[in-house]
Amino acid sequence: MRRLRLLFCLSVFCAPAVFASGITVEVLPALAPNAFGSPSWTGWEANALSALESGASSAGTPGTPTFYQPLSGSVDASATIVTGFYSWLGVADPAAPFDQESGNRMTFGLAIEGNGTQFSISELGFDAIGNDSGDLLGQGFGGVGNGYGPGGYDYSANYVGVIFGKGGNPDTYITSGPDTQLVDALFSRGSGNSQAAYCAGCSTADEQAAIAAAVAGMGGMTQFTGTYYLSANGDESGTFASGSGTFYLSGTPEPSTFVLLLAGVGGLLMSRRFALRAGRG
Repeated sequence: MRRLRLLFCLSVFCAPAVFASGITVEVLPALAPNAFGSPSWTGWEANALSALESGASSAGTPGTPTFYQPLSGSVDASATIVTGFYSWLGVADPAAPFDQESGNRMTFGLAIEGNGTQFSISELGFDAIGNDSGDLLGQGFGGVGNGYGPGGYDYSANYVGVIFGKGGNPDTYITSGPDTQLVDALFSRGSGNSQAAYCAGCSTADEQAAIAAAVAGMGGMTQFTGTYYLSANGDESGTFASGSGTFYLSGTPEPSTFVLLLAGVGGLLMSRRFALRAGRG
């Protein structure tokens, strides 16, 4: 359980931070199956936790929708769209084994290690921000009282606390109970968000056009950054440890092209400019 992942983290877009307390916070961006309807979500989630807890660079079977691997470079924005129809990595009506998937969500995996300092999930908060002018995907994350500030997260099968065993005793995994329980480490597949595309009763070409319209609706976003922090004050002002990770996006047109794209598509699309949040579990 105790291991260093600094070299791996430097190879992807995460920013581990080591504080005077000794706590390290690693944030590892990864594209997850759409939690709302994907038959692969549970398997992907389990693989994500396995890799994060062990410090492995991936987990699962490559070439399947349950395979977990943090991003190691920029990604085309179309691959980050969740859909109301079958799609995978920006491709509508994909071939098996992705033919039952409904897009992908930008998700910020989390690994916190106290390195001698204990903490609790009651101190955990999360914020996200995009570099588009409207901060489309970051709305609703920052601040207190929205479920993502300190006190909004609980120990669960998806947010696992670990108390290291001493004197040869095994580690204890905390997946329930009071959020104030002190732990030595915390691992999670994390929170996330993505733009959504819908197209009812459409052809594959129409669905592909809906994905393109959703990308155009991202307002030229080229970066989406998630930050986890531990705070003693119940808000970000009391932060004593934090770490960030960033999705770097390519293929997002400038906002001025959005109207032109919709005009080219005509009346075939039924896309909605809103995002579906990954549950915090």
